[in-house]
Amino acid sequence: MSHKRENARRVTAEKRAAKARAAADARAAAAAERAKELDVVPWLRRLGFRADEARRAAARCEAIPDASLEERVRLALSFLRPRTASRDFRPAERRVGTAA
Repeated sequence: MSHKRENARRVTAEKRAAKARAAADARAAAAAERAKELDVVPWLRRLGFRADEARRAAARCEAIPDASLEERVRLALSFLRPRTASRDFRPAERRVGTAA
């Protein structure tokens, strides 16, 4: 009977150790993910983007985890760039150099 009790204690201890390792791995993965996000977010914040905008743009960088910081910031900026940035939507009479 004492053999069975000792075996049960050992199995319980192994299960607890496995749970603790899994929890530690999950915390480490979450910390790594947060670190990836944080390396882009401060730069976007310095450029004047709101925190929620910066976090959404940083999430886009998950697609290129091995890219340099510069490449990730560029990708995030391309996500934040207004769609009309390359077009001039002012009325023709207000554009410089156009005939009315």
